Amino acid sequence: MSTADASSTAGVAPFRARAAWCLFDFANSAFPTIALTAFGGRYFQKVIVGDAGVDVAGVHLSGTSAWGLTVSFAMLLVVLTAPVVGAYADRTSNKRALLAGYTLLCVVATAGLSLVGPGQVLAAFALYVVANFAFEGAYVFYNAFLPELTTSDRIGRLSGYGWALGYVGGLLALVLVLPLLPKEFDAAHVGRAPLIYLVVAGWYLVFSVPALLFLHDAPRVGPARVASGGVVRGAFTGLLTTLRHARLFPYVVLFLIAAFLYTDGITTVIDFTSVYTGEVLAFTPKDTIFLFLVLNVIAAPGALLFGIVVDRFGARRSIAVTLVLWMLVVIGSMLAQNKTQFWPVAGLAAVVMGATQSATRTFMARIAPRARMTEFMGLLTLSGKASAVFGPTLYGLVADAAAQPGNPGFGHRVAIGVIGSFFVIALIVLLRVDEARAIAQARAADAEAGTA
Repeated sequence: MSTADASSTAGVAPFRARAAWCLFDFANSAFPTIALTAFGGRYFQKVIVGDAGVDVAGVHLSGTSAWGLTVSFAMLLVVLTAPVVGAYADRTSNKRALLAGYTLLCVVATAGLSLVGPGQVLAAFALYVVANFAFEGAYVFYNAFLPELTTSDRIGRLSGYGWALGYVGGLLALVLVLPLLPKEFDAAHVGRAPLIYLVVAGWYLVFSVPALLFLHDAPRVGPARVASGGVVRGAFTGLLTTLRHARLFPYVVLFLIAAFLYTDGITTVIDFTSVYTGEVLAFTPKDTIFLFLVLNVIAAPGALLFGIVVDRFGARRSIAVTLVLWMLVVIGSMLAQNKTQFWPVAGLAAVVMGATQSATRTFMARIAPRARMTEFMGLLTLSGKASAVFGPTLYGLVADAAAQPGNPGFGHRVAIGVIGSFFVIALIVLLRVDEARAIAQARAADAEAGTA
């Protein structure tokens, strides 16, 4: 027996599979870091839509509201598809194929954004929705590989390695696009800025190849594969069964509710960072990119540290700590009056950003039954992304409603405060989850299904 085989038999996948899994975070990080936050949100708001706004079905939308709706619509598609596609992957052992499909869809749509110019709002909306939907959807299958790659007591550490490498990828991709940045976010200074989308697409494509080559689905447990129509029907049936029997995993349900709330807050804060700093603190495009460069430098060791903390102190406790820190981030952002005051707040956000998300997928990997791991990861995606249908739209509406002509940043301060309340409610719900009992329930279900 080879060393790789022995490792796999002991519950740990070969090193190349674990390294490829982590490298996928390195690959896809360019999309959220650049196409959504450091560059894309502000570019969509100020260049594609512009200060005049856009009329949709008789409703006038500002660039902020239009961006919020774009993000929310993509999340709605994820919500409607992730659990069923996850159940399908569990029944067919097709996680790798589905991961490849979603990855390529995101790459193509992102590249397409390079062809969109000022005023072409509908085209930008469609491409952003497809790209964001595919990016988020890929995480269902990517996350579901995690418990197949290492032992349960080291899941947190491997997850932390992935997040940390993701921040390194985001950092390097930011450096790569620096020469392409516009001087200002307006139609008169577009320059070579659209090429940034091509860089992001190429980065994602090239560095995702190892994961698509070296990640392999674990042998499927259960009856032989059935015809395609039966698989689809079985996926729907499995999902409905999971929802009907949710009472058998009450702590999973509580955790999903908590994740719904705090992921809403995190997603909205991230998606509107460039908008908030631009409108409230007068950040230039270079200021914004420099901000995210620093954030990625801080976030990588933060994700690594919290990966170890999760394994030592438990995922629930670790998530609770990060939620308290997120509350401080929101308060600090509301009170910051200039760039200097904002930097410490941004640094704190960088430390907890990857930590919360890494601990979240680690916690689900520990408390979900293995036989339905992809399906439960789909439900986790559903919980988080269903909230993201609500949060970005709410931010845009509140920012517009509370806007003051003489104080353009006031509406954004109010909006971020409203979003911050979700962290408080999420913490209250999370504290009702008993981690030890949740794990025991999952292992009991595994023993009954013969997958322990």
